[in-house]
Amino acid sequence: MVIVIGGDPLIKCPNSTDEFYANYPCLVENGLSFVNQDVRQVQPEFSLYVAQGEFGVVPGVNSKVKVIGSDDATTCHIVIIRHPSGTVGVAHFDGSKNEEAAINVMVEKIANIEKGAEGLQLCVVGGYIPENGSNEASKNESEHLSLKILGMLIRHKCSFQLSLWCTCRLNTMQGSGGPKPIVYGVGVEVLTGSIFPTHFKLHEPNLPLRSACRWISGDRKLYDIYDHLSGTITIEPFYYSGMDWFNVYLQLPDDLLLRNFSTSPKVEPPEFCQDLRKVFKVFVDHPDPHKTLFPGNKSKKYRMNSNGMWELMEEQY
Repeated sequence: MVIVIGGDPLIKCPNSTDEFYANYPCLVENGLSFVNQDVRQVQPEFSLYVAQGEFGVVPGVNSKVKVIGSDDATTCHIVIIRHPSGTVGVAHFDGSKNEEAAINVMVEKIANIEKGAEGLQLCVVGGYIPENGSNEASKNESEHLSLKILGMLIRHKCSFQLSLWCTCRLNTMQGSGGPKPIVYGVGVEVLTGSIFPTHFKLHEPNLPLRSACRWISGDRKLYDIYDHLSGTITIEPFYYSGMDWFNVYLQLPDDLLLRNFSTSPKVEPPEFCQDLRKVFKVFVDHPDPHKTLFPGNKSKKYRMNSNGMWELMEEQY
């Protein structure tokens, strides 16, 4: 189908984001307005955090989740698809395989909840333009991801009303060490649909284990983390062996971790290395995951309690 921007259809993917912005100056205006908003810190209560390589859909009514979103995006893009009645899906894309399949699942879930997919609203935020001549600039990952996502959405069977596309040049500022993203995270108020720059105070539930699952996933699939019918997040059992090298990774200094595990080492959030070591510790502390993480091949299931905090359910399935 098409992406509709201010009433005009986009039926062909542009050659660059600069061409895209030149053709649709309203996107530039909306993007600049977005990045000039103050960053809001999302408290852990009643929030659903979507990490890199994940997506989730929250109903617009009768949902415990009040805010859904993601952060820590440098070259990554955060994609938001919302039905006019309020049901909203958020994905954190890093250019991996199966992202088009993830969009299809998001739209299908939204359509099932709302009994249709007419008038879907679209917002995309993320990426930046690295310093000229740098290794990051030669890879141009943010630009490639922007165009990839545009192509996927143009090919989709549904139409999307695009109100915010704030990537690459529009999301770049000059920092003390060179260019960096302006906005690293995006939140959505489920009730109102309000979209805002954000940082999540906590990444719950159990982000290190969720990230470890992605580390060993050979197909690099994206994970649909939230079951809106039961209101639960489930980490399915996964297994590994021969992970002794993570002991070595744990001892690496920050500069080596950034150099070897980041697509944008100069502009990562301050907690990047700390969070990465938490993932490594999953493998170090649990060399036999079938015994210590998933005894009896049981998944870990989390549900939001009456205070809005995620907690591990006692009864496992």
